[in-house]
Amino acid sequence: MRWVRVFAIVAALIVVLSAWSYAKVTVERIDYRGWADSYRLTAGLYSLVVVPEIGGRIMEYSYDGTNLLWENTEEYGRTYPISKDWRNYGGYKIWIAPQELWSWPPDPMIDFAKANIEVLQNAKGLPVLKVTGAPAFDSGVAVSKEILMDETGEVVLKQIMRNIAGKPITCSIWDVTQTKTPGLIAFPLNENSKFDDGINYLMSESKNSKQFTVKNRLCITRYMGENGKIAADSNGPWMICFQGDLAFVKLFGSMVKNADYPEGGCSVEVFTADDKLGYQEMEILGPIAKILPGGKTELVERWRAFKLSQPVTDEKWVLKAVSGMKGKGWIP
Repeated sequence: MRWVRVFAIVAALIVVLSAWSYAKVTVERIDYRGWADSYRLTAGLYSLVVVPEIGGRIMEYSYDGTNLLWENTEEYGRTYPISKDWRNYGGYKIWIAPQELWSWPPDPMIDFAKANIEVLQNAKGLPVLKVTGAPAFDSGVAVSKEILMDETGEVVLKQIMRNIAGKPITCSIWDVTQTKTPGLIAFPLNENSKFDDGINYLMSESKNSKQFTVKNRLCITRYMGENGKIAADSNGPWMICFQGDLAFVKLFGSMVKNADYPEGGCSVEVFTADDKLGYQEMEILGPIAKILPGGKTELVERWRAFKLSQPVTDEKWVLKAVSGMKGKGWIP
């Protein structure tokens, strides 16, 4: 019948408009956990989801269906009027550093106000999600991200903070990425650190906590359900969260020479939440920059996820996994 043919044509058009394919990388417009108009990038076994309705957060970075990011299931699908009430959705977002600029809670216009997404294309034909956050006039900044996934599942994340204040501001970009537990987080310590053992204990109780150890010039966090926070002046160039037999890798640049950094000169932080919510955070900090009106500062990371030959369950296996990953060229 004619109406059946019309319906089929309309359905086909909807598929074309909601999914695009670029060089083996697919972009889909989806409903994610009850949030409409979300975007999913897919390359083989890898998937990444951005949710504009809650600030343009990345809520999923998964390997073979396993999301490496922590999500607060109690907040699925929820949106709220802009207020000073903090909403802990999970996933990845950008904050302003140092925290002394705003105390608590974070500016809601940066944290969870609705963002805009454009699907662009780079010179190699790969899709780029341009995520533009709402202007945060109280903080004097506008935050945006450019997110690219290539055919291997590697993600290039370009984070941008622009000055919209009409006067110079001094700040840096703070990447806050909440990850699942149980798990272990590791990163290299600076051999010439300004801190006694390479670590700045931002919570005094963390200094004697068994969650944080140093082995072979690596800082290793083993989540034990305690509140804790540390930072370090690490030159990286990597930070890894081991979850069973999966490794979530963040790659970032060395510290900028003679630049100031937040938290007494730190480029990375690890936060552990108590066991009520049960997550931990991998945090990367950019250099503090004086940004002129209309100017910007940027922080670029690369994300990777790898399947390991066996689970990483303790500090000993972290050392073995790091050595093996270096041998395979997975990390520098």
